[in-house]
Amino acid sequence: MNNKTNILIPIAGRGQRFIDGGYVMPKQLIMVGDTQMIDLSLSSILNKDECNLIFCLRRDHVNDYSLDKILKQKYGQDIKLIIVDHATRGSVETCLIAKDYINNDDPLMIYTLDVYFESFFDPTCIEPDIDGTILTFKSNNNGYSYAKLGENGLVSATAEKKVISENAAVGVYTFSSGSCFVKYAEQMIEQELTTRGEFYICPLYNLMIKDGAKVNIKEVDKMHLMGTPEELEFYLTHSLVKFGDKPIAICADHSGFALKNEACKILKEKGLRYVDYGTFVDKDCDYNDYVGQAIEALNRGFSDHVIAFCRTGQGVNIAGNKNKGVRAAVVYDEYAAEHSIKHNCANYFSIPSRVVDENMFSNMVNIWKKTSFDGGRHIPRITKAEFNEKV
Repeated sequence: MNNKTNILIPIAGRGQRFIDGGYVMPKQLIMVGDTQMIDLSLSSILNKDECNLIFCLRRDHVNDYSLDKILKQKYGQDIKLIIVDHATRGSVETCLIAKDYINNDDPLMIYTLDVYFESFFDPTCIEPDIDGTILTFKSNNNGYSYAKLGENGLVSATAEKKVISENAAVGVYTFSSGSCFVKYAEQMIEQELTTRGEFYICPLYNLMIKDGAKVNIKEVDKMHLMGTPEELEFYLTHSLVKFGDKPIAICADHSGFALKNEACKILKEKGLRYVDYGTFVDKDCDYNDYVGQAIEALNRGFSDHVIAFCRTGQGVNIAGNKNKGVRAAVVYDEYAAEHSIKHNCANYFSIPSRVVDENMFSNMVNIWKKTSFDGGRHIPRITKAEFNEKV
C-alpha cells in the first residue's frame, strides 16, 4: 500500500454558459486573465504532481473540445479520465462513478473546481489521525455549504445552502481513505439525503460524524469564486486588478495640493506610473473639477486606481463615491491602507493631507502594492453596494 493521495476532480456537472471569443465553452477552459480557469484553480493545490489525478468529464466536452487530450497534455499521460455519459444528481453521484479508482485505503481529496484560494493546500499532508477535513472561509451567504464546530474544536454538523456557522466550504474535501468516502456516499444515496434534489458532498460528513469520525476544518486566507459568469466577471474586474498595473490617476484640491505633489515624486521613485489631473496651482478651487477628470480615466480603463487629496479626505471621498463604479475609501494610516484593498477592494483612495505626511504616504503605497483583495465574505457585500448604485 503506497498511500498516495488520490485527487478526484468532478467537472462533469451541469455547469453554466460561459462565453469565450463568442463561443460557448467548458468553463474550465475559459481564460481568466492570461490563465485558463482550470490551471488557476489547481494552482491552489501544492504537490499535485505527487498525487493521482482523476477527472470525471462530460462526454460532450470530450467530443466537442477534446478535453481529455487537453488534460493529458497539461497534467500527464498517466492521469485517470472517467467519461460520464449521463446527467448525475450532484457531485456525490458523479464522484461515485470513479469508485473503481478510489475504493481503497489511499487518502482522497475531492476538489470541486471554479475557485482560487490562498493559503495553498497540500494533499500529500492529510492528517493521519483525522478522518476528514473541510477547507473553509468566513461567510454568511446561504448559497454555500457550512461546517459547524463543537466544543472539542471538531466539526459537529454540516449543512448545504443553510448558514449554521461562519465556516463556509471552499470546495476542497478530504477523507482519510477513498473507501471511507465510498461507504458514506453510498449510504447518502441509499437514504436519499439530497438538498434541492442534489447530492452535495459537505452533508455527507454528517453520516461520518454520527459514527464517531473526526472531521476538522482548515480556514483559507483568500477565496475567489468563478463558478458562474457573474462570479467570473467580478473576479476579472475586481479581484484580479492590482495596484500599479496601470497608470494611477492623481488629483487634489488646493488643500491637498502640496501633498499631491510630494506623492507624485514618491510614485516616480517607486517606479509607478501616474497621471496628475490637478489642481496645478495652490489656489482655492473646487475638488469636483479634478476628481471628475481622474474618474473619467478610471471609467475609460486608462487607470485602475485613483488617489485623491484634500484636507480631511472627506470632500474628495464624497465626490468620488457619487460616481458609478467607484469604491472610495478614506485612508489615513497603514491599517486603513491595507484593509481598503484587502476587505473593501477599493479603487479610489481619499487621503487627508491634515494627518498624512510624505513618510506615511510612502508606507501606504508599499502596502497597496503588496496587498490583494481577500474575496470570500467581502464579495457579496461589494456586489450589494454596486447593485444599490444601479437602482
